[in-house]
Amino acid sequence: MFESQTEGLVTSGALLEPKRCSSAPEEQRSDASWFGPLVPFLALLLLCIPGSLAAEGSSRTQNRHSRASLVAQIESQGLDPAEIVFPDTLTEEMRAWLDENVKRALSDKETIDRLLSALTEPGGLGLVYVPGYTGTAEEVFRTRKANCLAFTHLLIGMSRELGISAYYVNYELAEQFRRSGDLIVVSGHVSAGYGSGADRYLLEFGVVVNLDGRRPRPISDLNALARYYANRAAELLRAGEAGEALGWAETAIRLDPTLVEGWSNLGVALRRSGRVDEAEQAYLKATEVDPYYHVAYHNLFALMRFRGQSEAADEILDLLDRRDNRNPFIYLELGDQSLAAKRLEEAGDFYKRATKVGDELAETWAARGSWALASEKVKKARRWLRKAKGISPEDPRTVELERQLLEFEGVDDVESTP
Repeated sequence: MFESQTEGLVTSGALLEPKRCSSAPEEQRSDASWFGPLVPFLALLLLCIPGSLAAEGSSRTQNRHSRASLVAQIESQGLDPAEIVFPDTLTEEMRAWLDENVKRALSDKETIDRLLSALTEPGGLGLVYVPGYTGTAEEVFRTRKANCLAFTHLLIGMSRELGISAYYVNYELAEQFRRSGDLIVVSGHVSAGYGSGADRYLLEFGVVVNLDGRRPRPISDLNALARYYANRAAELLRAGEAGEALGWAETAIRLDPTLVEGWSNLGVALRRSGRVDEAEQAYLKATEVDPYYHVAYHNLFALMRFRGQSEAADEILDLLDRRDNRNPFIYLELGDQSLAAKRLEEAGDFYKRATKVGDELAETWAARGSWALASEKVKKARRWLRKAKGISPEDPRTVELERQLLEFEGVDDVESTP
């Protein structure tokens, strides 16, 4: 079974490009690399959305009705609204700031432009993008920091206070995997939209990667609220707080039982709390909600390996392969296991598959370098080390491979020696 038993967590954090942004039509957006730890945000994209995003009302009265409707939905799920965090709620201080800094214009678009400027320019709030924590609108206002979902809560709350019926929008992104300790984080993206007919707009916090060709889908306030709870669960799990994460994850799926990400994160929280059988049921529930949701199968695979159920794990891996698995960490784990057992040909195959789906990760190339070194292919090991260092010289696998290769200074491939 695995050394680290990696599992997949799902968040709604965006993948942003660390550079100045500007307004541009949606089709002009380009892919970007992973963001740095702290990205100063100087401008927002105001992008026209092709398609059929449904607009909601246009008055503060209707927005109050929307909150009343949300409260009723929460109560229908057997939850007490008084115990629920509403992340888009504004304080009196925030309302006073809004009245002073954003004047209502003749058009919604001009009003939104003023709001975005006030939120992002140095003379206003001067918000910066910080991954890793999904704050409420109040927390964003106080700290001036936000990820995409936290920013969207603030924008939704303030837009509605101005009488603009903004609504939440979700993108179902191509899966993006990154390691966080012994967890794998899979990031999605949530933003805000407003308008109707030919005047539908998407409001983006920075340049987001991998959106090309992917239609935004409006989601309900209830679904957005459940995503907030699922995000907080994932963040607490990354911090090692499985017990606290469990409560947030359970609330997420009670708010919206159709949120597949919520079920998957609940499974991770349950497993990290030692409740393995219940974790399996949560993962299976996720596959019922969405039979094509890869992350739930990744987690079931890890769970079967943990239990020593190799045959069941292999069946899940075969299923993932048939469905174009994009998770390189599964293959890295399997390659590590094969390499430790001296099954070099098998290890090489797994590492090759890891680089095929994760060629942007230094550790996939460093893993191939370690395999090459174990196979006495020193030239290949050096070549793959250069590839890994070009991506991330600080990556632990890359650093270890470089250390190992220092012992082979002046040594050529063994197989090429007479």
